[in-house]
Amino acid sequence: MPNNNVRKDESKASPPIDELQQLRKIVFGNAEQQLKEKISSTHAEMQKALNTQKESFNANLASFQQVTEQRFTELEQRLSLSDKTHEDNESVIQKDLASLASEHEMFAASTQQDFKSIEQSLNNESDGLSKSFNEQIEQLKSHLEGVSKELSSSKTDRKTLAKLLSTMATNLEDDQL
Repeated sequence: MPNNNVRKDESKASPPIDELQQLRKIVFGNAEQQLKEKISSTHAEMQKALNTQKESFNANLASFQQVTEQRFTELEQRLSLSDKTHEDNESVIQKDLASLASEHEMFAASTQQDFKSIEQSLNNESDGLSKSFNEQIEQLKSHLEGVSKELSSSKTDRKTLAKLLSTMATNLEDDQL
């Protein structure tokens, strides 16, 4: 018997639910159905708007990424060009520096050689002048001795001797010029 009671309880519980739904239909009628339809259409419209928004966002994001990548590529190209220019300038500067150092060494060696040659030339000229002066002095001494001997032997007066010495001094000055 306990099984019969359970079945009766179930059959009694079931009709109130159907009755509740029937009451709702009577009270709310088509409004409930319209409300459900409106909720469904609003949900569909929201989904559609969200999908449209999502597509628009994705398109904008893709466009932004493309522009960003393009600008990064341009910047990388500019940096590469700038690096290349700096490397080329550095290379030119290094070459110029090496060339200037080489020229400086050549100029220093040439100048040093020129100084040695000028010094040698001055020494040679100085020695030549010194020999020439010494020879002229020796000639003058011998001439003076000769004149002195001649004067002592001829016993000329002092005026003649003074004139002779004056003439010799004049000749010496003329030779030096």
